[in-house]
Amino acid sequence: MTKAIACFALATILAGSAASAQTPQGSDPTRRAEGVGLDLATFLARNRNRIMRADADRDGRVSRAEWAAWWDAHPGKGPYDPAGRFRAIDADGDGFLTAEEIDATSTKRFARLDADHDGRVVRAERPCRAK
Repeated sequence: MTKAIACFALATILAGSAASAQTPQGSDPTRRAEGVGLDLATFLARNRNRIMRADADRDGRVSRAEWAAWWDAHPGKGPYDPAGRFRAIDADGDGFLTAEEIDATSTKRFARLDADHDGRVVRAERPCRAK
């Protein structure tokens, strides 16, 4: 009887550990090896969040000075011409990048990258990530 209980307990533990090793239902499909890709909303959010990291005073917009300071602190990790990139995103030319301007620029980029126009950008469509 004790042997049966021990075997049952071991089987229960093994079954529980196998279930916990499976991929959870809510996992991010864009991180899987086969790659489902990024939809527009995810693409916009990631780009906005990445650019807004330069917002040192947390006022919801990135000034030209904040942008320059960010790229000076992170050399070689961004655009080859940070000042030109700033001008390209700053649509109204007021010297600040807003979430709306970032989203507008990112939407255009998404449309260029989505070669098959399926509403998703997969790794193969992103030239810097196609390795």
